[in-house]
Order: sequence, then structure tokens, then C-alpha cells
Amino acid sequence: MTRVLRPGWGTMAGLSWLSRVGPAPLDAWRCAMGWSEVAARSHARRLEREGWLARYPMRRGDGCLFVATRVGVAVAGVPVRAPGEPAPTWWAHHCGVAWMAAWLTLRPREFKGSRELLEFDEWSDKISWWDHKGHHESRHRPDLVGFRLDGRPIAIEVELAPKSIERLRGILNRHVVWRHAGKSNGVHYICGDEHARERIEKAAKTGRTFRYDDLGLTLMLLDTIKKQAIEMREADPTPVGVRRPTAHAVGHGS
Repeated sequence: MTRVLRPGWGTMAGLSWLSRVGPAPLDAWRCAMGWSEVAARSHARRLEREGWLARYPMRRGDGCLFVATRVGVAVAGVPVRAPGEPAPTWWAHHCGVAWMAAWLTLRPREFKGSRELLEFDEWSDKISWWDHKGHHESRHRPDLVGFRLDGRPIAIEVELAPKSIERLRGILNRHVVWRHAGKSNGVHYICGDEHARERIEKAAKTGRTFRYDDLGLTLMLLDTIKKQAIEMREADPTPVGVRRPTAHAVGHGS
């Protein structure tokens, strides 16, 4: 008789990570957890059998997004709301956020995941901007928040869908306010390509209400984040659950 594997410590660590981060592709999830593809699929099957994990196919060839269910989030004991089925317009963004969370996990650096930030009103604030259609206002929160070695937060934005220069300036101005208030020590922008990186840099350099140096801005490409995460995992392939990760904080020079 084939023995059915039940969720162990490593499986539950993976469920907790998904609960905090939100929808993630298999490669980012297994990179963060230190699993081979075979092991990752085994962990996923264990969680699915319990009803604690759901998978949603993306475009053919792109694989699936893995999502902790409402029951799974409750079992993991993470104080967040479970996400629903990921909309196609958000697939790429979810993948980018998951890879950045994997990068932070492997540094290793403390961070607040996307689902966790939804529970913190302190990271949701008003932005405003003007364009040819007039004045606009909305709420904005970063995608992740990492922490430096000295404990100070760094806001993290994953910018894959193009925004207008005016709206980008509105978001950047919010980051300046947060930095001046001591709420953050700057912002990391993770860009999908060079065009996006140049667009954000232009918005930062042409802001009318702040100076470039006010931002504490770091620009990084998503492909670089993926490459570095994979290299870090190859350098230390020990799976989570075999050796508990040491908790450190995030920041320049760490």
C-alpha cells in the first residue's frame, strides 16, 4: 500500500509563506523554500489534499499560481485574509511580487508580504496627481516592505504595468513623505524591463514637489532579482524545514 504523505514542518512553512506573500508561481515558491521541483509538487499535493491550497492555471506554458485557501490561511495561523482567484491582468504582477519575496527570504531578510500589508492601514495612504483629465486621488500601498539590518523599513514596489508619469510622481511623492516622516528609509522599485526603469527614473528626476535625493530610490530589474535568488539558493540548497532559517533584516550592505 502506498503511504500517503501528510503535511510536515516544511510543508507548513511553505503554506505560511504563501499565506503571507499571496499567489506565487511554483519556481518562486520552491526557490524560497529550497525545494526541488519534484519536492515542491509533492508539498503542493499534500496541501491540496487537505484543502489548504488551490492552483490556478495561467497561460499555456506559464504554469500555475499557487494560492493558500481560506482554510489553509487559518491553519497556517497567519493573520491575513485569503486571496481569491487571481485575475489574468494580475498574473504577471503576482509572479513579480513572489520572486521579490523569494529574494528577500534568501538574503535572508525580514519582510511584510503583500497579504500582510493589506491588514496594516499604516501602509495605505492617499496619493494625488494631475493629468490632462484633471485631478485624481486614490489610495496606495507598497507591494512588500523589507527591513534593513538596523530595523528600518524599505518600501518595495513591483512595477510591471506602465503608469503615467504623473501618477508615478504622485506615488513617489508619497514615498518621500514616508521617508521624511521616518516611516521608511527609501523605496526599491523592481522593474520589468529597461524601459520601465527609465520611466521611473524620469518621474523621479522631474518631480515638482520633491528632489531625486529625497527618495532613497533603488532601481532593480526583475530578471536580476530572479537570477540572484536562484544563485543564492544554489549556494545554499538546504530546504526550509531541515534547517530553520536565521532571521536577519534588510538593508544596504546587508
